[in-house]
Parts: sequence; C-alpha cells; structure tokens
Amino acid sequence: MRLAIPALWLALLLPAAPAFAQKASLAERVDALEAHAADDSAKLETLNQINALKEEIRGLRGQMEELQQQLNQQKEAARNQYLDIDGRLNRLEGGKPAATGGDQGANASPQPAEPAANAPAEMAPAASNGNDRADYDVAFKALKGGDYVTSSRGFKSFIDRWPKSALLPNARYWLGESYYATGNYALAAQQFKQVVDTYPTHPKAADAALKLRMSQQAMKQQKPLRKPAAR
Repeated sequence: MRLAIPALWLALLLPAAPAFAQKASLAERVDALEAHAADDSAKLETLNQINALKEEIRGLRGQMEELQQQLNQQKEAARNQYLDIDGRLNRLEGGKPAATGGDQGANASPQPAEPAANAPAEMAPAASNGNDRADYDVAFKALKGGDYVTSSRGFKSFIDRWPKSALLPNARYWLGESYYATGNYALAAQQFKQVVDTYPTHPKAADAALKLRMSQQAMKQQKPLRKPAAR
C-alpha cells in the first residue's frame, strides 16, 4: 500500500509535465516576438529619421545651388560692369569721347575701346587689318565674352606684334587677367609684375599690384603639402 501511493503521485504528475513545458515554450515565443517587434519599431524609427535627414539635405542642396547661381550672376554682372567702366576710362585717358557704332575703326584713339556687350566669345586672336587697335579690340572682346583662352592668345599675340604700342600696358594687364581666370596664377603674376615694374604710373599699375598679390596668394594655396621625411 505504501508503494502504491508514490506510484499514484507519479502517475498524476507525468501528464502535467508536457503542459508545463508547453507553457514555458509559449512564454519564450511571446518574449521573442515582443523583442522582434521592439527591434522592428526601432528600425522603423531610425528609417524615418534617415528619410527626414535626406529630405533636409535635399532642401539644403537646392538652396546652395540657388545661392551659387545668384553668386555667378553677380560675378558676371560685376565683371561686365568693370570691363565697361575700364573701357570708358581708357577712352577718356586717350582724350576721345565714347564711340558708338561705326565710330570705332582704323582712326580710333590708341586706348582700349569698350567692346560690344553681345560680342561673340569665339574669335581669332588677332585681326587682319594691320593696326594695333583692331588687334587689341578682338582680344578684349574675347575677354569680355568669357573666352579666356582666346583672349590670352590674342593679348599675347598683340604684345609680340606691337611692342611699341600705347596699349601695351593694358594688353599685359588683361593678359594677366586671362591667365588668372583660367587658374594659371604663375603666368598671371608675371604679367601683373611686368605692369607694376615697367609702368608704375600707368592707371593699370594699382590694379596690377592688387592682382599680383592675389596671384601670389593663389600660388601658395596651390602648393602641395610636403610629405614627412622617411625615418
């Protein structure tokens, strides 16, 4: 009888064991699902933050592009205004009133004329009519049109062809500007220095001195960093 009682308890407990195991298994699965859901929620929140940052970056990029466009327009307007004023001052220095239309020709003053605002950018470096004014005007029009390669060739050809011209200081200055605009700061510095040293009283000397310093500063920024010596 005593042996029968433990056996009876064992018989009662054995069917309950799988139920306890099943309950524990379900609890583990619930915990796993909750952890997975929490992980998915965190991922979703992170994804939303990333999308918000991307949208903000797109907005900032658009603002930067708009500001860059405005800056380029302002630079272009300032450059055209400077060239316009320079042409007028050069004519006044030569004692000639502002010319219009057909007044510019072979009998023009030996000072740089203001080129037309809509002058084509692609032009030959030198004119073929044999006077220094025409050669200078062609190069100056290329400069005003933003064709700095053509203008640099034109002014260099002018300097070689007309070494005694009264326009030589201006040609050297604008040759330096053409080189500067294309990033050839060493060549630009040479031309600006030539104007400062050779024509110190010329109206372009002060501008040339300023651009000489700017060219030298740009050259320093272009120098590559020295590599440390190997030990």
